[in-house]
Amino acid sequence: MAGATAHRETAGIRCRRTPEGGWHVEVRCVLRSDRRLVDAARQVREDVRAAVTACLARHGTAAPVTVLVTVTRTV
Repeated sequence: MAGATAHRETAGIRCRRTPEGGWHVEVRCVLRSDRRLVDAARQVREDVRAAVTACLARHGTAAPVTVLVTVTRTV
């Protein structure tokens, strides 16, 4: 039944091209609470940026990449 349960934040990734020809990547993640969240989010951001940049380079389409990380909940 639609709307019967509370909305639960989930993890996921969205990518879109920017008007300047780069990429904007939004990462929504669930993190373990045994680490400082800011440190974990920074690591996720850098890992995703490096992976996307490397993938683009392998395909010969180098472009600027920005990454926004949102922690939706902790476990």
